[in-house]
Amino acid sequence: MRYITVVLAPTDEYLRSSGHQQMLEDGTGLSEIRIDDTLVATQEAIEYANLLDDGTAVAIVQFRGDADQVATIADETPEIISCTVTGGEAWLAYLQYEPDEVERTLYELVDTEAISIDWPVRDTADGVQVTLFGEDAALQQMIASVPDKIDVRLERAGEYQPDTDDPAAQLTDRQKEIVRAAIVAGYYDIPRRATQQDLAAELGLSQGTIGEHLRRAEAKIIQFVIV
Repeated sequence: MRYITVVLAPTDEYLRSSGHQQMLEDGTGLSEIRIDDTLVATQEAIEYANLLDDGTAVAIVQFRGDADQVATIADETPEIISCTVTGGEAWLAYLQYEPDEVERTLYELVDTEAISIDWPVRDTADGVQVTLFGEDAALQQMIASVPDKIDVRLERAGEYQPDTDDPAAQLTDRQKEIVRAAIVAGYYDIPRRATQQDLAAELGLSQGTIGEHLRRAEAKIIQFVIV
């Protein structure tokens, strides 16, 4: 199995044609959360994201800044449908939002090809940095399918070696999604701020499915750490 790390960014021509001239001039983007032109938080990493059937996306994102301000972003920003945050200096936000062109293209291509994303994904000054892994032919096909309005810069490539020292590497993508959502919602806080029923409503799954995934994920992590 192979991996590639690439940086994806909309071309200057696309930014101009799509009305994002200000982003082109001042270098701002989705990595910065601004309310009333005031910077309130900076995105550090996208821990997980996925497209929903309605074309919106959900993501668990690590931010640094004012969590209370970002919790109100759904009222201030049309692209953000809902936002739930944890506390602390560096914290997580669970977002449902309208993805931009780069994100939508990436997630659609990943769904089409037999490849996976090695989370987290990071915003850099040059674009979205993402590591993908899969068979070489599938990776090449995905890169060839990226539309011309998105620049692709290959940073590195090689044989994929998963991080066997990371407990999260033991979990399936679905288990990671549910555990991360549980952390953001406060399911593991003391006292607990969310229930399995709350998570089921948030993720559109049954309470039984939530409970089963959490139990299996917890068992894998405990066995990895203790055994």
